[in-house]
Amino acid sequence: MTEQDVYEVAIAELGLPAEWTITVAIRPRRRLLAIEVQPGGVVTVLIPPGTDPGKVADYVRRQRAWLTTNVDRAAHLAPAFTVKRWVDGERFDLLGTQYDLRLVEGGPAACIQRDPLPSGRQSLQVRRAQPEVMRRAVIGLYREHGLAWAREHGLPYELRGGIQQLRYEVRDLGRRRWGIYNHAKHLVTLHWPLFGLPIEVIEYVLVHELAHATRPGGRPHGPTWRWQVAAFMPDWRDRQADLAIAGHRAWMGECHQP
Repeated sequence: MTEQDVYEVAIAELGLPAEWTITVAIRPRRRLLAIEVQPGGVVTVLIPPGTDPGKVADYVRRQRAWLTTNVDRAAHLAPAFTVKRWVDGERFDLLGTQYDLRLVEGGPAACIQRDPLPSGRQSLQVRRAQPEVMRRAVIGLYREHGLAWAREHGLPYELRGGIQQLRYEVRDLGRRRWGIYNHAKHLVTLHWPLFGLPIEVIEYVLVHELAHATRPGGRPHGPTWRWQVAAFMPDWRDRQADLAIAGHRAWMGECHQP
């Protein structure tokens, strides 16, 4: 177990809210413990090397009231979510590929056209209609492609983790969650805007929920769960940090009104 793992275990034992994202950073030049809360609510505990884990846990425990206030405030800061326009050439990202919007008079409500455009990108073809109708059609496409992707890419992890009869769904989860594992239903639910983020981030959220689906013992994000995530994806902490940044600029369905 690394020094970072030891600190994370000590903090996990405090029983802090499961929805908080807490990371630790060992800073060689630091002399004192400190806590930073990033936009979006990600908490980083800054630790001088060699600090006793019990001292770190006690420090975080004493800061709980402050954390409760500041994590909530940071989580509710207005993020710079992308807003789309229903005009030809508007860019949409889906499963790591960029598409140019092309409005057409007939055909399916929304579909991917593989023939490259002059821009070199493929097109997201949408039947011209009222903005809300087009928005729902594109969200439906994200859900359809996202669900197929999750089933395909989740299967190798299911086999490695001994997960059986797992079900998936893709739907709207609001502004605070990218994925949920429902233990009673043995169901992984993913937020549809997730599939507009970089593919490495999408993979991290999938693995995050699949680690829950192995049904490890202990706390929801305790040491057993972290061990499983690391076994699936050794660089998960880097991807978690990337999610906090990329998610701040995600397309959540907002569109300019004509």
